[in-house]
Amino acid sequence: MDERFQPTIIIDTREPEGGGWEPFFTVPTIRVMLQTGDYGLLGAEEWISIERKALSDLIGCLSHSRERFTEELRRAQRIPEFTVIVEGTYQQLLRGDYRSQMNPKSAWESVIALQGRFKIPFLFAGSMEIAARLCESILLRWYREHEKAL
Repeated sequence: MDERFQPTIIIDTREPEGGGWEPFFTVPTIRVMLQTGDYGLLGAEEWISIERKALSDLIGCLSHSRERFTEELRRAQRIPEFTVIVEGTYQQLLRGDYRSQMNPKSAWESVIALQGRFKIPFLFAGSMEIAARLCESILLRWYREHEKAL
């Protein structure tokens, strides 16, 4: 890939500075406030966005912050390629490996229901590093498929 046309990943300004997934990225990044999602591509903010969730954060979004999260997913429907990437596994979700009183079956069913209702995939990556690499791969694949239009 010609470096003059190298894509730039946008990191929402509300994400931790120098933390989160940023250390794992291999392409340039820039911090910009995003309306929806935590990561995107410079110049393609309205076309692709990724929401980052630690497993504990996801559980909070499925329980006490569900209304806010549901509204965020509703807003995300206007973005053609929106994905939620979770730093955890389906097994952790099903076993209840999180600090919450939320029933694991309820958490599982909530994820399935939200994916179906909003047509937004939830990808369980297992770790922060794998989640970051998955995010970058999704963004770069989109970029390669659409770079001429950009």
